[in-house]
Amino acid sequence: MVILDLGKTDYLETLKLQRKLFEEKIKNPEKEDTVLITEHFPVYTKGKTTDESHIPYEIKEVPVIDIERGGSITFHGEGQIVVYPVLSLNKKRKISVKNYVKTLEEIMIQTLTDFEIDSFREEKRRGVFTEKGKIGFVGVKISRFTTMHGFSLNVNVDKRYFEKIIPCGIKDKSVCSMEDFIKNIKVEDVKPVLIEKIKSLLG
Repeated sequence: MVILDLGKTDYLETLKLQRKLFEEKIKNPEKEDTVLITEHFPVYTKGKTTDESHIPYEIKEVPVIDIERGGSITFHGEGQIVVYPVLSLNKKRKISVKNYVKTLEEIMIQTLTDFEIDSFREEKRRGVFTEKGKIGFVGVKISRFTTMHGFSLNVNVDKRYFEKIIPCGIKDKSVCSMEDFIKNIKVEDVKPVLIEKIKSLLG
């Protein structure tokens, strides 16, 4: 598995790279798996289940992009780690689509545990939750047992951007970040731990 830390990136540029890797992986499933890690400059992305009621306010200052992943609208920005695994869910890995999503959630849960933040799943909802709100987000596309898109974990993101939308269409949960539990935490503090969990659970 190759893990590429791209630093801060434009969403569309990273999406272009992700699609290239995805198409190559479909053509050659034996090609080495790749995991992209990044922080995006501010952007809203609309998944396939986005309802217009999930965007109650006009958005002018930040791009809004329709994409092919599952789920509703969400926000990506600096202070949030975004992870895009491009890998095969083949016989060698022996993981179902349902369990793949759970694995992505588990990566975030174990990372948060290492920082002494209690987190959990909620029945019939994707992502990771805490007593202060939703902290981790999952949205994937899987075709021919090959994955793209992935998950994001709020570290010290500007949560005001989430106030413009109903993230993931969930109206009864606020959004939180690791900074709500640990003051002055930075992406650089979290990333090495997250990478170790990725290697352990997806490697």
